[in-house]
Amino acid sequence: MKKLKVGWVGAGFVGQAAHLERFSKFENVDIVGLAELRPDLRNKVLKSYDIKRGFNNHSDLLKELECDAVVAVVNRRNTHQIAKDILTAKKHLLTEKPMAPTYKQAKELVDIAKKNSLIYSVGFMRRYDDAVIKAKNILENYRKNNNLGDILYVKIYVEAGNDYCGIFQRIDTREKRLKPPPISIAPEWLDKDLHTEYEKFVNICSHDINLITYFFNEKCEVKHVDFRKNGYSVAILDFGKFPGALEWVYRPSNIDGWKEGVEIKFEGGEIKLDLPPAFLQNVSGCVSVRFDDINEHKQVNKTIIQGNYTWSFENSDKAFVNATLDGKQSLHSGAEIIKDFDIIDNIWKLIASY
Repeated sequence: MKKLKVGWVGAGFVGQAAHLERFSKFENVDIVGLAELRPDLRNKVLKSYDIKRGFNNHSDLLKELECDAVVAVVNRRNTHQIAKDILTAKKHLLTEKPMAPTYKQAKELVDIAKKNSLIYSVGFMRRYDDAVIKAKNILENYRKNNNLGDILYVKIYVEAGNDYCGIFQRIDTREKRLKPPPISIAPEWLDKDLHTEYEKFVNICSHDINLITYFFNEKCEVKHVDFRKNGYSVAILDFGKFPGALEWVYRPSNIDGWKEGVEIKFEGGEIKLDLPPAFLQNVSGCVSVRFDDINEHKQVNKTIIQGNYTWSFENSDKAFVNATLDGKQSLHSGAEIIKDFDIIDNIWKLIASY
């Protein structure tokens, strides 16, 4: 079996709990080195995961380690620069989301990856949730065959609460986390008073915008935004033949947990996707399909389809490994994900104009 030699950058909570635990068990992967800024954490993780070589930082790893690919799971404010260094060093790359704070920075990464013919993937693991895949297949089939008639409207929503569902990193230390260097966290055209809110939105809501570009081929225009800093916000969308809405609200972590999903209303029924908290392991989402009798004004049939017992994080990690070994881009390639910035930028241009 051909094994992918992987270098690892970042051994914090998400790096370990969401990715390293999985990669360390893949039979077609050999983790050959780890870069972590915190020395005690680095040494303990090296020993616990049986990784042979440790490095003070990603630059040393890139200079000294022979590897095919790198997984970099670092503070989101560090992601762009570290990703740029890795892609420039001609290593295949998987990072967490967001790929970069702005479209300009994201395009730079996509261009470097393309120039060097690299597999470059971004951690939008929702695309690999079994229920998301089922919902997309159902949607495409029903639209093709007109099973439910025309789409009336679409709603994508997230109530961001607590999604840390009993998940822990194997190794932790009391070492101080280093503050990331000052960088541009928002587009130049956005007022500085909105930069922190923009960063928060991109970090949390980018998954839902990514589902929009995944489910629908139509161009999505943003018509209006009602933005409330500490409350419910909504963006009114136009897909041409049907409208839509993106709704988001940030909740205190101890209230109501996490709620996220997609509702697609048709003339003759509905497709609904309910998603679990991202860190809930081995639980996929759930799809429901409802058929209505338009003439009788009643529900005729409703089918519930539960996703299988897999975890989207692990599925997306496997997809990156397979893409790299096969030489084909993944569903969460940087070239795909960059499309999301068109919607993100248009939402925030409207917010900035009010």
